[in-house]
Amino acid sequence: MKHTTICVAAMLGGMIIGSALAMLLTPQSGPELRHRIKDFVDDEVEKMKSKAEAMHDKLKAEIEEARCKCEEHVTKA
Repeated sequence: MKHTTICVAAMLGGMIIGSALAMLLTPQSGPELRHRIKDFVDDEVEKMKSKAEAMHDKLKAEIEEARCKCEEHVTKA
């Protein structure tokens, strides 16, 4: 338990220090940086959506294939 608390405290401290350094050393203004971050996040969300759709389509096809195989076994029996 003690080690977990130390790890969490160290992680939070690192995040705070990292955030402060990023704000101080960033060459863009706040609005520019927020716009770039928003664009990056939007792009990543779109990538994940397209991957999820592809996985959904693949899973749907595999389920349909399994259904056909099951129906073949049922009709043969």
